[in-house]
Amino acid sequence: MILADRAPRDGTEIRADVAIVGSGPAGISLALRLGQRPSIGVVLLESGGLTFEPANQELARGSTVGQPYYPLHETRIRMLGGSSQSWGGICTPLDATAMEVRPWVPGDGWPFPGNTLDPFLGDALAMCGVSPEDQRSGQAEYEGRLRAWPMPAEALAPTLLHFSRPIRFGSAYRRTLAAAANIRVHLHAPVTQIAVMDGGRAIDHLTVSPPGGGKITVKARAYVLAAGGVENARLLLASNRVHRAGIGNGHDCVGRYFMEHPRAATRYRIRAGDTPLGRLVGGGAAGTLRFLRVSLTPELVRREELLAWHANLQFGYLGQVDPTWNAVRRLAIALRTPWRESPYFQDGGGGETRVRVADVATALRRPDRAALSALGALAGPPRLRRYLELTAATEQVPDPDNRVELANERDALGVPRVRIHWRVGDAEERTYRRGLELALRALEAVEPGISRAGLGATDPWPDAIVGNWHHLG
Repeated sequence: MILADRAPRDGTEIRADVAIVGSGPAGISLALRLGQRPSIGVVLLESGGLTFEPANQELARGSTVGQPYYPLHETRIRMLGGSSQSWGGICTPLDATAMEVRPWVPGDGWPFPGNTLDPFLGDALAMCGVSPEDQRSGQAEYEGRLRAWPMPAEALAPTLLHFSRPIRFGSAYRRTLAAAANIRVHLHAPVTQIAVMDGGRAIDHLTVSPPGGGKITVKARAYVLAAGGVENARLLLASNRVHRAGIGNGHDCVGRYFMEHPRAATRYRIRAGDTPLGRLVGGGAAGTLRFLRVSLTPELVRREELLAWHANLQFGYLGQVDPTWNAVRRLAIALRTPWRESPYFQDGGGGETRVRVADVATALRRPDRAALSALGALAGPPRLRRYLELTAATEQVPDPDNRVELANERDALGVPRVRIHWRVGDAEERTYRRGLELALRALEAVEPGISRAGLGATDPWPDAIVGNWHHLG
């Protein structure tokens, strides 16, 4: 059941077998799986409501140090379904090297091989809206691309992607959660403290501080933090009444090794029309994947001791080279479902997702350019292609100085806000540049001269690096 507007009274104690903090994709998936066993009582605690609430979102504000980053409150959403509200609908398997022990990557390796996860991928994709039929067709398309790949695949190869209409977990699974007799979803139930017992060796209860005031206690046999890479660390660090460094932080690791997927974009002038490059990248109908993702092969990554790297290749069209296109793009995002469902722009430059008067005015000043740029985005006519945009992203080295820490400022509930230290290092830059070099060398086979046809004289690394709203580590 979902308890939306029936907040328990101050001093209430809620009991369950399992208490889950956070109702994003991880929290909802776990709750539904546990809910299949009637003997297990689950409490799912969500700090937000059924829909996005700007006032509640203020609890997510924080600051960043180092590499410029998005405003933190725009990158993680407080509502039922969590940050799936801003998801773009793309799923891809982990890189083959992602869980290996790589001697050239300090602090690397997982305690189990990557194929341990394989039996669970089908169910995970289905939860994300990729049906078994779609999984099979995606695999077949990928294998077809591999067979038709027009260049040696020793260094660079296409990447398997699955795409679906972005699932908003809150709306997609709301009825299922509401119908489950052994799942209780408490909305507007922000957890502000994890209380410990037995000298800090066990959890006694969770403290929930509803926006209207008061305190609620949640006791369970097991507790799961599913609030994301930033909020999990924040809650552990802020629960410091017994251990000053926070829970589980005896080795000063909680919050450290924060990672993102730093990315940078470059553009290259290309030939218009039906070209080998056009056939390689392809382009589906509007609303489907209209880019090609390529990755460095595992063999090359191991041989050259690089990090994982991939790039999205996407065409730009006539009219998409000036501020008019940026305005049209934001207007399209703000007006079209499902993209307008995200509360904030990401690729539109950040800020609240809404129709901006300035964007309307910019588009109306040059309606010819606005129409041309929109035509390219909607129909992708080959004769209007003008450039290839290559957006490359790298894995990050686990760096203890990249971290989530508590700031002196507190939010409205009295919890310290977070400050994130984020930077990129030499290994990331080396991987980015090597991947770009190899990609352009490969593309020469289908678009001669592309390596020398760069648009823009400014090197995007590191000044134009952006993240992906992927909080890892």
